[in-house]
Amino acid sequence: EALWYSGLAGIAFLRSAGEPVEYIYIPDELLKFASPYPQQSERIEIRPAVSQNPRHIKQARSAIPDYLTDLLAAQRMQREMPDTVFETWGVPRTFLQMLLLETGLTDKNMQPIPDGLRKFFSTNRADVQADIFKAWLNTAEFNELRMLPGLIFEGTWMNDPLPPRKRLIEWVSGLNCGTWWSLSSLIASVKAHQPDFQRAAGEYDTWFIREAGSSTYLGGFDNWDQIEGALLTYLITGPLHWLGLVRLARSGVDGKFVAFQLVEEMLPLMSGQAPEIGMEERVDFTIKDVRFITLFESTSRILRYQVARFTELVNINKKESHYALTSKSLKSAAEQGLQITQLIHLLEKENSNQIPESLRNLARRWSSQGSEAAVNRVSLLRFANAAACDEFLKHTAGRFKLEELNGQTLAFNEKQQEGVIKALSELGILVEFGEDV
Repeated sequence: EALWYSGLAGIAFLRSAGEPVEYIYIPDELLKFASPYPQQSERIEIRPAVSQNPRHIKQARSAIPDYLTDLLAAQRMQREMPDTVFETWGVPRTFLQMLLLETGLTDKNMQPIPDGLRKFFSTNRADVQADIFKAWLNTAEFNELRMLPGLIFEGTWMNDPLPPRKRLIEWVSGLNCGTWWSLSSLIASVKAHQPDFQRAAGEYDTWFIREAGSSTYLGGFDNWDQIEGALLTYLITGPLHWLGLVRLARSGVDGKFVAFQLVEEMLPLMSGQAPEIGMEERVDFTIKDVRFITLFESTSRILRYQVARFTELVNINKKESHYALTSKSLKSAAEQGLQITQLIHLLEKENSNQIPESLRNLARRWSSQGSEAAVNRVSLLRFANAAACDEFLKHTAGRFKLEELNGQTLAFNEKQQEGVIKALSELGILVEFGEDV
């Protein structure tokens, strides 16, 4: 249509067989000026980074299987994973949820699929990494272009997220693994030789994209860096880094990413193969203060999953996950038909020397008695003498839920504080606020 409106092409209906068919053609008077359109060069030359010994490196990790395992346990126990967990992992919730769906581990309601779980836990870690990479490479459920920060996308147009991923893999898969490569050089080379890897020529002005807070649309090739350039940066510093394929280097402590380096152990993923080394899982765990269990990166997925079903994830860092046995977590496990003795047997099977006798005792008492103690937050009301305390109790006459600790001290829920103070004022008693105990 753009060519027709510009007078560079004609449209006609021709009958070759049956109903007339619409054709587009180049008029003879214009054809003599036409010449074959030069094909874009496939070659992308990327320059090594200026510094081959960067100081501020963000290491790649192969921990996605661990994150998915923790998410599966949370979904199975109907617990919401807090946002702080994803911030510590450095991977968006939406990306991990997409992987759970695309690898057949959960349905569209994010409920675990039993057959998917059995396959996931019985497959070695290297093959799981390959399955995860393929799931990302071939899914349209996660659209990196639409994830670019600071951009607003309007209209009904749709982009295909698969070609940019696959082209990028082609461009970087042959790079030397021991070299730090310039991110800006990659972007500049693609712009010069393969600029249409996302938008074709006619789409630069038909995809309505603008910066947040601005009414100006980023149309035309002049805004390539804000869209295609930003997309390349996101793919390198986002999915390829999250999946463990590239390390990143910053210009400063909090500076932007300026270079990347391929991780040799993960390079087979780019050719559709499973990594050959560095994918062993361990059964290491530690138990501290009876009820705290620490698991490490690359801990056996089935062990991580079972521990997470009996406990609450209380703290994480980049190398460890800390779980706690709580009354709430054990009650939740019981609702799923799980008993703490099953957890003890699992831990003993992996390493009986790590199980303290105090944990076995905790399991026995919980199995026979259940919850035996509770901690409640209350406020204490202390009177100078027993007479004042009696007077208050007679005056309130059951208006409050009070627990008499002794003749001069009452305990009450802190939510009742305003009412208690008002009742004391009615008796002419002013309250003095003491320190917490």
